[in-house]
Amino acid sequence: MRWILPLILFISCAQRIKVPVNKMMSPEAIGRGVEMEYREVGYSQGLLSFENSRTDNPLDMGTVKNKEFYLSFGVSPNVDLFYRLPEESTGLLGLKVQVLGGPAKAGENGNKLAFTIGMGANRDSFKGAYEVELKSQAQEYALIHGYRFSPQIMVYEGVSLSKYTFSGNIKGAPASFSSDSFEYKAQNILGFNLGLEFGEPSFKLKLEYGTQKIEWTNTGSSLHQSISYSLSAAF
Repeated sequence: MRWILPLILFISCAQRIKVPVNKMMSPEAIGRGVEMEYREVGYSQGLLSFENSRTDNPLDMGTVKNKEFYLSFGVSPNVDLFYRLPEESTGLLGLKVQVLGGPAKAGENGNKLAFTIGMGANRDSFKGAYEVELKSQAQEYALIHGYRFSPQIMVYEGVSLSKYTFSGNIKGAPASFSSDSFEYKAQNILGFNLGLEFGEPSFKLKLEYGTQKIEWTNTGSSLHQSISYSLSAAF
């Protein structure tokens, strides 16, 4: 387990105004044990603009792909403690609670239902045209339903509601700037995810389509879509 801390430091070292479009969350708890997952995930991205020496300009929105690492501990048969480690966004610590159906290790067919709660905060700095010190806070809530057809195949869909806040300071901002700080909030971010999971509990592949509606401060509403994948191993 010595490699986990360096991995956390590596993945968390860069941060931008990004919110995940894909959640890649199964409705099944592990059923005790540990699960590690590598993901290629779609994110909505807002680029800062300091045009006309202002710090309240609209964000330039787009969709990008980033790497993500997911670590989960099955603390009971139906409850997981997880941490999402994104490459360039806010890490999330959370709980997944399965309220219908058996956990992944049981391999039971039929309906599955779970909810998740995640919260996180980060600090970072980066250089572009100016050096920026950035901090963020995040809250995510999701409800996920799935149906397992066999021990190897499950489909799932989920809805999510999130809130993200990014604020920062511009080091050495020119005197002509309206301010040397900024803040952008996106409340009631709506997400929908549809996925397909293949494999055994010990090794799985997930494919997922995600869509997200998001509106940042001083920025119009935008819609983002992404198809992503993940590989996971459980012990």
